[in-house]
Amino acid sequence: MTIRRLTLTALMAALVFVLTVAVRLPTAAGGYLHLGDAAIAFSAFAFGPWVGGVAGALGTGLADLYGGYPQFALISFLVHGLQGWLMGWLVQRRMTTGIVVLAVVCGSAIVVAGYFVAEIFLFGIAAALTEVLPNTLQSVVGAVLGVSLYLAMKRAYPPITRYHERERR
Repeated sequence: MTIRRLTLTALMAALVFVLTVAVRLPTAAGGYLHLGDAAIAFSAFAFGPWVGGVAGALGTGLADLYGGYPQFALISFLVHGLQGWLMGWLVQRRMTTGIVVLAVVCGSAIVVAGYFVAEIFLFGIAAALTEVLPNTLQSVVGAVLGVSLYLAMKRAYPPITRYHERERR
């Protein structure tokens, strides 16, 4: 663990936290929609699986504790941590269009499936089913925004790719 990696991870976790807390739209089952998935996708694409995973886990888990949703904190920690890690892992060797699409689909599937199973236990199957569409929209829109932000950042500041290059070795 280098100072650079620790700093980037802390900054990305803070970004995930802020984007998760700043805009919260309540959903039918008692959860909320947020933009934290955009920061998770950005951190995974820009800095690799471990930064993406830890930032996703800490940022959303702490946001749930802070925002009054403690019943979701552990779920968010696990689901968004795995989402960030898997997205970063999939793109760490090559970042082709097909792999990016696969990463977005897999990351979104983890979020939708993870929250669906958790919400069955918390609220019942009927409430969990009502959350499938909002969770799908949140994760897909967030991933697309995160990928777009990464590509724009890469175009504006090409050295950002150097950090991810070092992590691939």
